[in-house]
Amino acid sequence: MSIPQIKTKFGINIGVTVFVKSPDLSDYQTTYLSADEAAAQTTLSVISSSNFSGNEYVLLGNFGEEKAEIRKIASIGSGSIVTDATTFAHPRGTKITFIPYNQITISRSDDSGATYTALTASNIQADNDWTITQRTADASTDMYKVRFYNSTTTLYSSYSDAVVASGYAYNAVYSIKNRALLQLGETLNEDITDSFLNEALWEARREIENDKQITKLPFRKKLNSAFYKIIPGQFKVALPTDLKEPYSNKNISKIRIGRDGQEICYQPTNDFWQNYKDIAYTVLDGAVVTADVTITLENSGDFDSSGSIDVASPSISGTIDSVAYTGNTLSTNILTGVTGIVASGHASGVYVWQGADFGEPYTYTVEYTGGVSYILFNCPFEEDLAGENIYIDYYNSLPVYNSDADILDEPEIDMFVDYLKWKIKSWKANGTLLPTQDADFITWTGKKSNFITKLYSGDVIHFYPGK
Repeated sequence: MSIPQIKTKFGINIGVTVFVKSPDLSDYQTTYLSADEAAAQTTLSVISSSNFSGNEYVLLGNFGEEKAEIRKIASIGSGSIVTDATTFAHPRGTKITFIPYNQITISRSDDSGATYTALTASNIQADNDWTITQRTADASTDMYKVRFYNSTTTLYSSYSDAVVASGYAYNAVYSIKNRALLQLGETLNEDITDSFLNEALWEARREIENDKQITKLPFRKKLNSAFYKIIPGQFKVALPTDLKEPYSNKNISKIRIGRDGQEICYQPTNDFWQNYKDIAYTVLDGAVVTADVTITLENSGDFDSSGSIDVASPSISGTIDSVAYTGNTLSTNILTGVTGIVASGHASGVYVWQGADFGEPYTYTVEYTGGVSYILFNCPFEEDLAGENIYIDYYNSLPVYNSDADILDEPEIDMFVDYLKWKIKSWKANGTLLPTQDADFITWTGKKSNFITKLYSGDVIHFYPGK
């Protein structure tokens, strides 16, 4: 189940109306009544009861139907379920669906979202697609968020995004979808679903994101993003998770250390590893304490048979620890005769060096492994850099959204309304409506082309000698 969807409406003399969308139950187990059932029934005949349990809730019918209702299961029988007494009669074939929550809890903020107070939980309104709550005394500046609640297990869902009482922003996901529906005189139904509109909106955004005329979208450039505080002895740092095409430096503009640091230059991977020629490094394979006389490394194969190692600091407040040893058992990766471990000890996984010069990096490369993008510096950080920020200018990937309240980052969003209108009409026509015959598709194409042209012509191209 996705996070709850919420919308608001502020009106003169009526306060705020809060609407909470009924949860999406498309992935949950279902069955059907195998006989007509009168009102006030508690034992319901069903085709199968095997996927249901006592103390669970079920929806009889579909959200928005006049006689739909939510009931709690008391027990399960062979071909039957025992529930709270029904309010309505239900005919044979009525759909019964597991629902993980039976109530909603709205939280209200009157201080611009700094703090929220939970309101009294209310039952999900099964006979409507939205559970509606009227807040007659609330102000247009109040904010709301909501989560579903199971009054039996006392478990909550995740919170929705927060929405201001005056409604969604013009460039919010909800507003874009709603304008498309209103302009066509359509409403959400079994064919035109939220999921359908969301996917259509993503199609349009991906089409712009992947257009070959533009390699970078200037409105997705993040400047001076501090993504890491330096820990002495480290040299490998995870890059921001929203970096576009994270397997290369293609979308990294600049990297620097500290407010006044010089730009660190990219170095191709094959050349980069020359910086670590004749340097041994690995990580601790297990924590060590000051009294230990042995240290287990992940791999001791490149370390001298005796000598000393430098253990990276565990935090920005620590120091690089020089530890002596007298033996190196290669078969077990254990250093013996160890002396000099600091009182605080070291955690497993900390870097261990031999022959390294700690300093301030001037080159970097990018390593993409295990689905994570890392930046590697040409030397491990020296202690004087402890706690300093590493800043990055980069282009982020297409932002995801999971709520109607999320804001699209494209500076022009009306073109998406045209695309959604085309998709709705095409869907209703079972794909027989040709794009070239539809005014909304033609309008979308023109607006998209103008948008891309402006982005392309607005980009500043820099030329660097020798590159």
